[in-house]
Amino acid sequence: MNTQSNVYTVVYSAIMVVVVAAALTLVSVGLKDRQVANEENEKRGNILKAAGIESTDVAADFDKYVIGGYALDAEGKVTSEDKAVAFKADKAVFKINKDGDNLFVVPLSGNGLWDKIWGFAALKSDFNTISGVVFDHKGETPGLGAEMTNPTWQAQFVGKVMSENGEFKGVKIYKSNAATLDPKHGVDAITGSTMTSNGVEAMVNNSIKFYEAFKNTLGQTPAIEEAPIKESPVADSTNVNE
Repeated sequence: MNTQSNVYTVVYSAIMVVVVAAALTLVSVGLKDRQVANEENEKRGNILKAAGIESTDVAADFDKYVIGGYALDAEGKVTSEDKAVAFKADKAVFKINKDGDNLFVVPLSGNGLWDKIWGFAALKSDFNTISGVVFDHKGETPGLGAEMTNPTWQAQFVGKVMSENGEFKGVKIYKSNAATLDPKHGVDAITGSTMTSNGVEAMVNNSIKFYEAFKNTLGQTPAIEEAPIKESPVADSTNVNE
């Protein structure tokens, strides 16, 4: 075949595309289990970090500190009290024992300026006061909205109260002087990033408010609905041949 011809160029290019695609597919399949394991460990680490637990062995520490897990359905009802099931669920509560105190960690999700934002919030045993948060994002602007991942900014959320006198109030983002204006709920906005700040406010409030029904079950065993047991029919003794 004439290596200078157009036919040769097209055939050669097609073969290379197939070979490279096949190689990439094999690599992707081969690394899939490792990628999933890394994602799960990152999730475990963030759950612990929200509770103020820094770990170098997240799998072991997750088993050590997380003493309970609850999976919830879209209506906020508990569907499972299995920690492994809760870990896979979109809506879940993780009960953590840290230094003898119980904390409850819940996942957060929302929208920033450019894309999805997410994280975890740890609530004290009253399920009302924030003990710690961890935020992350997909596409916020470096140096601006991306500062939502800065531990110094996240630290402002510690101690904020979500409800007062039975009324959900949540956190409130202010341009400045939040601690003076609203010490129980206020957080200073990220400088130059109003939209991302508002997105974080909405994410925290909407996500935690979802768990209000679960909060009302604290001190009780959350009810898990089960299908009624069907009784076996009882034979009518009058129809039994003697």
